[in-house]
Amino acid sequence: MKFKTASLSQNIKFRAFVGFAVVLFLFKQFFGLNNAITFRILNEIFVILTAAFFILYMFDFIRAKKINPLSLIMNIGILNAVIFALITFSDPILNWVFGNVKERLTKPDLIISIISFLYGFVFISSVSYIFFTFKELYFLKQKKNVSTYFNTMIIFFIVASFASVLNPYPELNYIKTTFLIISVILIFINSIRISWIAFLVKKEKISLLILSVVIFILFIVNLANSSDSHLHGQVLINFSSSLDQFMNLMMIYGIIYFGILFFTTLFHIPTAEAYDRKTQEISSLQYFSKLINQVLDFKELSETITEIAVKVCNSDASWIIWIENNETKPLAKKNIGIVDTNLISDYILSKIKKDSDSKTLLLNLDKFEDKGKLAEKFYSLAVSPVKTHNEVKGYLVAAKKNDFIFDDEDKNAMDTFSDYASIAIENSRLLEESIEKERLEKEFDVAREIQRKILPAKNPELENLSISSVFIPAFEVGGDYYDFFELSENKFGFVIADVSGKGISAAFIMAELKGIFESLSKTFETPKEILVKANEILHRTLDRKSFVSAAYGVIDLNNETLTISRAGHCPVLLIRNNIVRNIRPSGIGLGLNFTEHFVDTLDEIHLDLKEDDLIVLYTDGITEAKNINLDDFGNVEFEKILVENSDKNVDEISNKVIREVTLFSRNISQHDDITLVILKWKQKLNIVGENKWQNSAPQLQTKVK
Repeated sequence: MKFKTASLSQNIKFRAFVGFAVVLFLFKQFFGLNNAITFRILNEIFVILTAAFFILYMFDFIRAKKINPLSLIMNIGILNAVIFALITFSDPILNWVFGNVKERLTKPDLIISIISFLYGFVFISSVSYIFFTFKELYFLKQKKNVSTYFNTMIIFFIVASFASVLNPYPELNYIKTTFLIISVILIFINSIRISWIAFLVKKEKISLLILSVVIFILFIVNLANSSDSHLHGQVLINFSSSLDQFMNLMMIYGIIYFGILFFTTLFHIPTAEAYDRKTQEISSLQYFSKLINQVLDFKELSETITEIAVKVCNSDASWIIWIENNETKPLAKKNIGIVDTNLISDYILSKIKKDSDSKTLLLNLDKFEDKGKLAEKFYSLAVSPVKTHNEVKGYLVAAKKNDFIFDDEDKNAMDTFSDYASIAIENSRLLEESIEKERLEKEFDVAREIQRKILPAKNPELENLSISSVFIPAFEVGGDYYDFFELSENKFGFVIADVSGKGISAAFIMAELKGIFESLSKTFETPKEILVKANEILHRTLDRKSFVSAAYGVIDLNNETLTISRAGHCPVLLIRNNIVRNIRPSGIGLGLNFTEHFVDTLDEIHLDLKEDDLIVLYTDGITEAKNINLDDFGNVEFEKILVENSDKNVDEISNKVIREVTLFSRNISQHDDITLVILKWKQKLNIVGENKWQNSAPQLQTKVK
C-alpha cells in the first residue's frame, strides 16, 4: 500500500511538471511578445512552477535509489560539461542553421519560439537537477536537523530569481542585488556543512580531489559565458529572466561549494589511511559478528577467519594452527604457501610452549634458523590463541613481510578478533550438532505424521462388537501397527503387526503395511490368503534384517464366528467365562521366508463366538515392560488383569491394563512400543449359553492346539 501511494504521488508530480511545461509553451506562443509587467510575472511563475515540479519529481525518483556521493558529484560534472558544450557551440550552430538568431529573437516566429522553448526546457532540467544534487549532498550524513538553513536559502533563491522581472527598471536593481548578495552569503554558510567526506576511503578522497578541481573550473567558465553578450544568455533571458538568474546562482553555488570541497578533502587526505584502517577493522568485525550466528561448516569458517584477520591486522598473510588429537596442522592458509606455513608453525609452537600469556604474542623471525628456506620474506608475526571452553584449540597467526612490524594497535585488534574467532568456532561446532538434531527432528515429524495417518482415527462402532485400542510409542515413532477393515456387510476384519526395529525405517514399513493390508482386504477373504499375499509383496521391499510379525482376523457378524491367522505374532487371547485361552495358530513372521515353507507353516483357526467373549490382541511391549529390577510385567499378570475386569466395558479394561503397566515400569523408561486392541462380542440373540459354552469348549481346545 505504501509503494502504491508513493507511485501515485510520483505520477501526479510528473503530470504536473508536464502540464506546466505545456502551459508555459502555449503562453510563450500567444503572449511571448507582450512585455507588460503582468505577463512577465506570469511567465516567471510558470517557469518556476515547471522547475519546482521537476525537482519534486526527481527527488522522489532518485531518493528511491541508494545515494552515492561520488556518483552525484560525477553527475554534476557531466551536466556542467553538457552546459559548457551548449554555451560554447550554441552561437555558431544556431546562427548557421537559423540565420541571425539575435535579430529574430526581437520578432520571434514559430521556429524561434520552439527553439527558445526547447533551449529553456533543457536548462530548466539541467539546473534543477544540479540544485537537487546540491540538496542531497547538503543533507547527506548530517546528524542534526539543518533543514532550516537550507530552506531559508531556497526562499532567497526564489526571491532573487523572481526579482529579475524588475530588470527593465534600473532604479529597482538594488532589490535584485540585495537578494543576490544574501543568497551568496547563505550559499557560503551552507557549503561549509559537508559531513559525508569523512565517510570516504582514501582512494575515493583522491578521486574527489581531482573531480572537485575539474568541476570548479567548469562552473567558473560556465558562469563567465552566461553573460548577456553571448547568444546563449540572450536566448535564456528571452525565455525566462528568472531561469537565467537561477542558473547564475547555481554556478556561484558550484564555485563556492567545490572550492570549499577541494580544501576540505585536501585536509582529510593525511588522516585518510588511519581512518580507512579503523573503518575496515570495524566493518570486518561487524561482518564477522554476523557470521557467528550463521550456519557455517568449520572449513568455510576457518577461511573466513583468516581472510578477515588479514584486513583487521593489516597483515600480508594469515592461517590457523589447529590442534586435534595432540596433532597440529595448518588450516585456511591465506597468501602463504604450505612449506612456509609448516616451517613458521613449527617455530611458533616452539616459542608458545615457553610463554604462558593467553593474549596475542608478537614474534619476529630474526632468530628463525630456517628463515632462508622461506619462499616469502616474512619478518613479523602476531599469534593469538583460539579457545573453546577455556581450552586452547589452536592459534590464529598473522604475518607481515619485509621490515614491517606489528604495533600495539595491531595487537589489540588481534586480541579482539581472536575472541570473536573463538566464539565463532565454538558456535560452528554447536551449530553442526544443532543442524543434525534439527534434521532428525524433522524426520521424526514426518514419521509421526505418517504414523498418525496410518493408525485409525477412531474405533469402529458395530452393533454386536465393542472395540477399544491403545497405542503408546516408546520413542518419537513406533514400529507397531493395527487397523480395522469393513470387508462386507456382514464381515469385519482387523490386524495387528509389529515391525522389527525402531524409528524412521519402521515407520515407513508401517506405511507400506497399511497400503498392503487395505488393498488385500478388498481382494481376498481369508486371513491366511491375506498374510500369504502380504509376504509376497514385502519380498520386494524388506531387507534381510527386517521382518514383521502380524495377526489377522475376520469376524462373521451373521454367523458369529472368528477366523484368525498368525504370522509369528504374540498369541491372540480369548477370555470366556473367566478363562483365558491362548490362540496360537502356527506361522512365521512376514519377511523371514519367501518360499512355500511360509505357506505350509501358516495355519488358520475358526472359532464360534459366545456372549461377552473378549478377544485381545497386543504386542510384546506390554508383557515385556520392565521395572527398575529389569523384571518383566509378564503374561500371568497381564491375563490376570484381563480376567478380573472382563465384565467391564472394553475402554475400562484397556485403561486398567495400561495403568498397571505404567505403574509397574514407572521408574524406568519405556523400551518398546505398546499396542493393545480389545474386542468384546455381544450376541444378536441373547440365548442362554451355559450348556452351549460347555458343549463347545472341548472343540475350541482342539482347534487352538
